[in-house]
Amino acid sequence: MEIYQIIHFIAVVETGSFTKGADRAAVSQSAISASIAKLEAEFDVQLLDRRRSPVVPTDAGERLLEASKAILQICNTVKGELETIARPKLLRIGILQSLSSRHVSRLLGSFRLANPSVAIEMFDGVGEQLLGLLADRRVDTILTIFDDNSASKFPSRVLFNEPYVLAVPDGHRFAQRRSVKLSDLRGEPFIVRARCDRYHDVSDALESRGVTLKVMYKTDQDDRALALVAAGVGLALFPAHFEMPAVKKVAVSDLGLSRAIGLLWSREREYDLKEFITFAECHCWTL
Repeated sequence: MEIYQIIHFIAVVETGSFTKGADRAAVSQSAISASIAKLEAEFDVQLLDRRRSPVVPTDAGERLLEASKAILQICNTVKGELETIARPKLLRIGILQSLSSRHVSRLLGSFRLANPSVAIEMFDGVGEQLLGLLADRRVDTILTIFDDNSASKFPSRVLFNEPYVLAVPDGHRFAQRRSVKLSDLRGEPFIVRARCDRYHDVSDALESRGVTLKVMYKTDQDDRALALVAAGVGLALFPAHFEMPAVKKVAVSDLGLSRAIGLLWSREREYDLKEFITFAECHCWTL
């Protein structure tokens, strides 16, 4: 028994005619008749009652019809799986540069483990760069900071919120405090994160309270900023996701800044991204 014979048999039964069955299977009537005849000869049983119109299956034909549909379903499933292996699905995702590497690696590593047939391409960038990549359809989705402007342009989902806190070295006098005020930072040596997403908001908050920072170093690399904090070179304001030995997080009671992190995606790719969006929503974002 060959797959093409199964297809021909199902076509005749479902159309009730050799002529219509041949049209559906895109073969000649003589070819489909010969195909069914070979099946009957192989099983030594009559599969179709040709005396009736429309043509109907015999009891043996009914059993073969049931099995044939199951066989075709299995074949189609296997074919789809092999095609996926040969040509894996591709997820192109833009990642906000200032996001914790641990957050990103845990999310994408867990997703790949659960979906081994999905290939992932990642692109780093700041907020505006990522929005440009999404608008140009160079990525399918971006994991980024939210604002009213970006969230109104694309479908979106907030995943978590995090406040800004003060990063201090273990030995600093602030390390044992639950919180500080902005005025406490006056005269303290500071490491400035040049690519901070809320840089202007932080600057405005400090200026409004007459606090001028003693800037010791400015960098666009978060890991370097944290390393300098750990070394005692200065303090820094960070989103609360960071983790580094010898660095403590201290709340700033009157800063009142936080950022919402989530996904924005292309409407054209929304159906294909449903699984990833759901996975990201269920992911544990706390470290």
